[in-house]
Amino acid sequence: MKKWIVLAILLSGANVFAGDSGCGLGSIIIQKNTKGLQLLSMTTNSFFFTQPLGITSGTSGCSSRGLVMNDKEVQYFVEVNQEDLSREMAQGHGEKLATLAQMKGCSSKGAQKAFGQFTQSSYTRIFPSASTSAADMVKNLNNEMTSQGDLAQLCHGS
Repeated sequence: MKKWIVLAILLSGANVFAGDSGCGLGSIIIQKNTKGLQLLSMTTNSFFFTQPLGITSGTSGCSSRGLVMNDKEVQYFVEVNQEDLSREMAQGHGEKLATLAQMKGCSSKGAQKAFGQFTQSSYTRIFPSASTSAADMVKNLNNEMTSQGDLAQLCHGS
């Protein structure tokens, strides 16, 4: 019987090896994205039934528009494009920076231009060092955006 339980857990966790375990208690507690830890995260979600409850209620890192929160999507985008984003933020313009602006709600051309100018002027606070991680960069960007009332309003209202 124990073999079947272990097999069921492993088979239900097979999707983890393709990426993130999604939302739920496991993804809140375990944020490092290694295969083993994501498997543990998925198992935690399944054991405590927090993923289905979170999806239904919009809690535990789940959103009504999908399993992965917007901040996670932004973080993944930054992880993949961090070098280019760093350069484009310093310049205040660029293709990847425009995509990031859209992900942050800046959909109009004017809002994207304002976002580029903002990232250029806030560059040293968004990227305080060359070793700034994607997660820290997103956190710094969010903190800086909150202090910029006009930009936040422009981007969320565009």
